[in-house]
Amino acid sequence: MQKKMSKGMLMAALICGSLSVLNVASAEEMQTFEMDEFVVTAARTETRLVDTPANISVVGAQQIEEKKYQDMGEVLKDVSGVTVLDTGVGTKEKMIKLNGDDRVLVLVDGRRVGTDMGSNAGGRGSMDMNQLPDTSMIERVEVLKGAGGALYGSEAVGGVINIITKKASYNNGKVSLGFGSFGAEDKKIMYSAKEGKTGVTVSASEYKQDYYKYRDSKTNTTKRWDYPTDFENKKFSLNLTQEITDTTNLTVGFDYSKYEGMSPSYAKVNDWTTLFKQDKETQNIYAKYDWVVNNNDQGYIQLYHNELEYNNVSVINPVFNESTYIYDNVDSFGFMKEKANGIDIQQEVTTSDTNKLVVGASWRESDVTAKGDNTYKEGIDNTAIFVSDTWEFAPAWTLNAGVRYDDHSHAGDDTTMSAGLNKKLSDDSHIYFNWSEVFRAPTTDDLFYNGTMNGAIFKGNPNLKPETGETWTIGYATKINDRTDFSVNYFESDLKDAIWWDTYGDSKTVWNIDEQNKRGMEVTLNHKLNDNVTLNATYTYLRVEDYKDGGYVRDRNYYPNVYRVGVNYKDGKWDSNVWLRSGRGCETNVLLMGSPRYLDNSFMTVDMAITYKASDDFSIYAKAYNLFNEAYTDYVGSYDGTYNSPAQSRRFIIGAEYKF
Repeated sequence: MQKKMSKGMLMAALICGSLSVLNVASAEEMQTFEMDEFVVTAARTETRLVDTPANISVVGAQQIEEKKYQDMGEVLKDVSGVTVLDTGVGTKEKMIKLNGDDRVLVLVDGRRVGTDMGSNAGGRGSMDMNQLPDTSMIERVEVLKGAGGALYGSEAVGGVINIITKKASYNNGKVSLGFGSFGAEDKKIMYSAKEGKTGVTVSASEYKQDYYKYRDSKTNTTKRWDYPTDFENKKFSLNLTQEITDTTNLTVGFDYSKYEGMSPSYAKVNDWTTLFKQDKETQNIYAKYDWVVNNNDQGYIQLYHNELEYNNVSVINPVFNESTYIYDNVDSFGFMKEKANGIDIQQEVTTSDTNKLVVGASWRESDVTAKGDNTYKEGIDNTAIFVSDTWEFAPAWTLNAGVRYDDHSHAGDDTTMSAGLNKKLSDDSHIYFNWSEVFRAPTTDDLFYNGTMNGAIFKGNPNLKPETGETWTIGYATKINDRTDFSVNYFESDLKDAIWWDTYGDSKTVWNIDEQNKRGMEVTLNHKLNDNVTLNATYTYLRVEDYKDGGYVRDRNYYPNVYRVGVNYKDGKWDSNVWLRSGRGCETNVLLMGSPRYLDNSFMTVDMAITYKASDDFSIYAKAYNLFNEAYTDYVGSYDGTYNSPAQSRRFIIGAEYKF
């Protein structure tokens, strides 16, 4: 009880202190909550939020700037309904779940960037957030929660994340440099220029950290990981645009990331520790030609080539050899490379003042080469066509309907459909319902994995069926007044032939389980307390059940209740943000491999960012993570009273930014 009271008192003092130390001057323009904001992800064409029958969240460049987000994982942690599996331990992946599902499609400017071989961390996801473009390149992020398979295809079971990057409109740039705890260095530079009809935007960044500390649940002390956890993440992006005519535009670009370092899989335990030396490199090249017909209907064709190369060396109970400067006891190694090529084409067709069609097609092929512990060389391909119809069939009533046909080289062909009904109650409120079918093809690892790791045998299954099912969401959103907006929604998901990896003795294999059900709800509230202070709060509930061996079994790998509370103070030269994230209601007596999944029933973290704008061009900032030094984990699992992958302990970073 005393621990909880002291945390609450500390948080209150922290928030009040961050507000009181700032001298009140003329207030800057506050962030507004506009229901007439346009989004493009839900219907693959521009629609106003108030006319869109979907649960969709938007994070803009202003919020990214204010909170000094380091990467996309940090951006998404603050979005309700999103779970970021992030321990910060070296090169461990940052995976995303939407509505409790890690089968999430990740797009950059509408272009697929995930892999077809699946997650290196063993989940259902296909994208490591660490390898996405730097936050300095991001104009906005649209997060569609709920299946989008009828419009986007196989990966979009839990939803779609569409990262929209900045395009050159005028000459500007910025450079920032930060230093922090555990030897952290954060360097970023971005420049954008526009000359006549030609624009260029370029960015480069590097984040590195020398070591890692965590709060030990067993001893309640802060410890440094006994084995190396140093890593660095380098990124580079280049985007060129050329206006060919008043209605046509050509864009070409290149995204690169190099993510390498150490990644221990467990804290030091009595039995053994595994150390991974990992190296992940991505190179994505793309070209897009846009056009407009009839002064209204947009269309495009885009081509892309994505490459991911992943190297991994595993060491059991590592012993550093001073003479060779390498670790003895190398247990295994792996090399995987995926090359993917794709073509997307889309055209809007306005058929009347109240009806618009979007028609399109896509083709993608992926070739994967795996060597070492996992050995196979296989390829898959998929061809699809789709149609989406947005119809205002009565005043304030909109119907969105979609149909998609997929022909997959291993999963066969399938047709999926979707429908969404939206009632606009006013310019600032709406109620909606949407439903979608699901078609999820197996990854290449699901189909062809063939190898061993740490003595265990892993084997794919070429006879897997595709996952199928349906999801639905009902929601209500309103702007209560000029200062307050509120939303609530409820969703359910039923997935048949869900793909499931499990362990039998010394082997791990994959098969189709009977069914997987998810249901949950989400509540959000945003309020401008006054001209200087904005408050926001969200609550998310989630329950997942798997039907196996003749009955439903609840999946205990989730916090069923997640709360987020944020306070933003903006006044003249100062911008202060404090935000809390709490997970509650997990069961500490549920075992995973003989140990509890969670050691505590709940956790609470508080982060903070403060920026002082010394001039129009120069600012300094300070950011704090996990101020209460909480012992918690995002990845489930523990051993001998300590989390296998504990999140980082309290840490700070201080930096400066110059705009030019």
